Amino acid sequence: MSSNVPRLVSTLQRRDYLGELLDNSRWLSAQESASRTAWYNQLPVQDKSSELFELEMMLKAIVCLGNPMNHPGPPRRDEIASGRNFAAVATAAAEIAARVVEVGRRLSLGREEEKGFLRYLESVIAQDHVRYQMGRSSLAQDRPESSLPVLVSTFDSLKDVLSGLSELPHLSYLHLTSALKLAQREIHRSVFFDPLAVLEFRREFDQLRSTGVAAAVTKSMNEPGRRVGTLAVLSLMRLLKYVECVEQASREKAPRGVILGWFAVLRSDARALRLFLKRDTAAWISDGFGKEFEHLSPLTIGVQFDELAEEFSKLRRLKSLVGSLGDQLGLEVRKTFELQLPRIDDDVSQEQLTEAVGPAVAGLKVFLQTIAVLLASEFDPEVEASNLFSDYVPLADRAERLRRDIWMFQQVLRAFVEKAEGTRGMGDHWSSANTFGFVKELVRYFRAMGYPLLRYSDYAGFDEFMNLVDRLREGDVLEVLRLSKVVEACRAFSTQLDQTFEAISRREELVGVPFDRKEAVRTLKLLLKR
Repeated sequence: MSSNVPRLVSTLQRRDYLGELLDNSRWLSAQESASRTAWYNQLPVQDKSSELFELEMMLKAIVCLGNPMNHPGPPRRDEIASGRNFAAVATAAAEIAARVVEVGRRLSLGREEEKGFLRYLESVIAQDHVRYQMGRSSLAQDRPESSLPVLVSTFDSLKDVLSGLSELPHLSYLHLTSALKLAQREIHRSVFFDPLAVLEFRREFDQLRSTGVAAAVTKSMNEPGRRVGTLAVLSLMRLLKYVECVEQASREKAPRGVILGWFAVLRSDARALRLFLKRDTAAWISDGFGKEFEHLSPLTIGVQFDELAEEFSKLRRLKSLVGSLGDQLGLEVRKTFELQLPRIDDDVSQEQLTEAVGPAVAGLKVFLQTIAVLLASEFDPEVEASNLFSDYVPLADRAERLRRDIWMFQQVLRAFVEKAEGTRGMGDHWSSANTFGFVKELVRYFRAMGYPLLRYSDYAGFDEFMNLVDRLREGDVLEVLRLSKVVEACRAFSTQLDQTFEAISRREELVGVPFDRKEAVRTLKLLLKR
């Protein structure tokens, strides 16, 4: 295209989405945000970024722990929450509250002790009106330095309540959640320290984690792509930070509840990110492209039709990528929590928990780094993974994951062929809801598993085969009724997958590393149960 042709609207007014996401809070006004920033900049605490991050994420953890969906261990499909004993969860929550108090006191620089002295005076003064005035003044939250001690004091009391509840022979879900709802209310009342918002970030501890991947995302050709990419990579960096905090807490033999707290916020945020990738990104991309299109005159559309078509193609590919990454994220998190970690109330020692945590977070770290690189390379094909992560996962770990995913892909493919072969000669039976629903489900599995493989492998035939699978859509009834061509293609591609699997197994980094078929089977079952 000639250089004198005006560029698209999307490249004329480039918004700083990274800055907006780091600086804009859903709870803080502009004045409150400025006050918090000033407090943080003047805070004379060593490693204050990590300290503040732990404080706010432990606040979030105690609320996330109240949701059984965030608990590790195999799902309790045959049990109802009202009949379970939640004493072990109360113990974990008490240990999280204790960590909030510990870190909060360091960040409040001893001011919480002054609040404690005021509470003592309240208890010994006889005049009620004086006690009321002192109590009201002790709850002032006009500045961060006065807001934090109030929160610390509350959690100091909450710790004692939860410890007492944990000693009951049977603690009901109702009584546990009643206590945790009070904690949630107090967090929301904290003017300057309320982290209970999904997919929200803070410049104090998120920006340094995002520079490498965000630099790749800023090279995007359009506003919708950069908006989606920036939020996605910030979220992935946050999940990786949780993983590192789990590793550190495990190394330092932190209380069991603290480790479980990190896992609870990880699962909660991973679920929110999965929903964003699967549901919200499509609306963001389509709405963003639509707004750009509306700003163009008919003449400009004609002149720039090729550029518009290219932009549309890139956005459609980005939508497919992030959607499949959302599927993969859900599967990987379920595998980590349901197959590799014990339940909260399992009778396991600290050492046994540490032994389970190690491989669980190692595998999750491999996955999160891999999809972050996939996403960054979608915007900048020249990006180097080693420049994004100083501790990028070993080549053997990535090769082992690729080998596992190809094996799973092959099993689903074989199931499709067997199902299709069993329907030959059945004619209109393919139009039945059950049979056609099975085909649609398999296509969805193919998209979830095959597209990421296509992006990080360069094996011939993936692109062509995925295009063929795309033709199996709900409205394409004729293609469903004439499955012979599709079945033959699936059978041929299955043979290619066999060859690919063997080729990967012969790689130098996998020499002497047997294929863990049991782990692959367990992971595939999770995929099929979703």
